[in-house]
Amino acid sequence: MKTLVTLGPEGSFSEVCATMHYKHTYNIRYEKDLQSVFNALSENTDILVPLENSTDGFVYQTLDGLIKHSGYIFRTHTLPIAFGCVGNIKQANNIYAQFITQQQCQQFLSKYQSLNIITTPSNSDSIKHIDEHSVAIVPMHLIDNTLPHIDHIEDFSHNATRFACISLHPTYDTFKKASLIITPHVDRPGLLYDILGQFQHHVINLSAILSRPNKKIDKKYHFYIEIDMTSSTMNAFDAVMKHMASQFDVKFLGHY
Repeated sequence: MKTLVTLGPEGSFSEVCATMHYKHTYNIRYEKDLQSVFNALSENTDILVPLENSTDGFVYQTLDGLIKHSGYIFRTHTLPIAFGCVGNIKQANNIYAQFITQQQCQQFLSKYQSLNIITTPSNSDSIKHIDEHSVAIVPMHLIDNTLPHIDHIEDFSHNATRFACISLHPTYDTFKKASLIITPHVDRPGLLYDILGQFQHHVINLSAILSRPNKKIDKKYHFYIEIDMTSSTMNAFDAVMKHMASQFDVKFLGHY
């Protein structure tokens, strides 16, 4: 059985996604940061990483990992994200919460500005600090319902995170999306227009485009592009890829 490496510690949203979809098909292992997760990618090890949050956008560390490492996205999963506050907020002096958790619960936190907001390294760590005068903001799946708590304190009810499964080799099971990294050789006026124009010319819809700095060359950028795929765009996509490869460095990241 292959190994699936994802972001820990246990209790994280990454663990929830991994066990929900892969507990019977992989041995699941956890790493403490995304760089370690990407470093684990090998012939016998696939990885599961957060790709995009519906309120915070794409995860830059994941995009940088896709640029740096070999690998292909072969499947994505979307997980609803919900938070609650555990403990007696009326008696609390302290609120413990992981940094990203704080970002996604700003409206709730703004009501308690007189309390000490203490940042923790993980949601699992936040729970350990709950006592008579301290509460914790944690994912709903970690809440002990025997304790006083307030449900659904996230800023947006549609909050969700999309996770990407990545393997060392491409698969061709699903063709709803495709993504690639385009790295221009030189910077020039109209560069981005020329890139986007190829997709427009072939009537291919882009669902995302982001730039990331080229960390080897100053003032140069990589462009991450995600494409909506249909049966009618397959041939057109191949034509665009050939044209792009003749002008830029193109890294195909997979169909999924």
